[in-house]
Amino acid sequence: MRTFKIEEYVSRLPLTMKLFHHDLGQRQLIKYKDVRYGRDKRQYYRLYQGNNPERPLVFFIHGGGWWHGSPKVLTAIGKFFYRLGYTVVLPAYRLVPEYTYPRQINDIMRAFSHVIKTVPRECCNQVAVIGFSAGGELGAHLVFDRVMQDKYGIDPTVFKCFISLAGVLDFTKCRSSYAKHLIKNYLGQKYALDKANPKELIKGSIKIPVLCIHGSKDRLIDIQNAISFAETINRHGGSAKVHRLKGYHHSDIMELLIGKGKAETYRLLDFIER
Repeated sequence: MRTFKIEEYVSRLPLTMKLFHHDLGQRQLIKYKDVRYGRDKRQYYRLYQGNNPERPLVFFIHGGGWWHGSPKVLTAIGKFFYRLGYTVVLPAYRLVPEYTYPRQINDIMRAFSHVIKTVPRECCNQVAVIGFSAGGELGAHLVFDRVMQDKYGIDPTVFKCFISLAGVLDFTKCRSSYAKHLIKNYLGQKYALDKANPKELIKGSIKIPVLCIHGSKDRLIDIQNAISFAETINRHGGSAKVHRLKGYHHSDIMELLIGKGKAETYRLLDFIER
């Protein structure tokens, strides 16, 4: 346990520096705006309006164990897709411990509902949802939670693909004590783990393609999350793939979407385009 925490911490240092460096670069040249979708200070999204409406809108949900994280920290991610012509939305949501499940899911649904009413319609006909870590769990709800989609008037046919980056997709496959602690704090006392499990959202016929990217050295969120979720998708007639990134930990997988990306970044971009 202690070893993996040290490795994870060390892997975050260069990532933090890269995020900071690319946040400063071209700050004046790349414009964005923060749009409020609710009264709470966390109920907003950061919008980068791209110049290629033929490309899908990228809806990127940050991680942070449901208790920290912010679109402001991930400005580099917005810039990465924006430079390629994509319109990018980075939603914020209320956090644990003040707010617990399912408020984060409600926020993501509400944010997306606001986006499709605000952003030019031609940008919202195709949407690629990407979620990192805890954001993967929230992204799974956005794409596959039919009850919540109906509640917020979201048409699921706009979702063209779902990409999980080290996502929390099957609570039962989270084996580290820290991951279990995060999930317990997220769910609170009212909700059973099995009923809230994102894997249980997969029902009926699934037509949305799924790509799960996971680091081979990720000891925080076990890769079995991705494997279990993908297998469930495929059992329901869908198309899901798991790509294991050799040598990557949990957080440094974000380097795929910073600056010019990495050698493996093409897999993600090609998946979106296809």
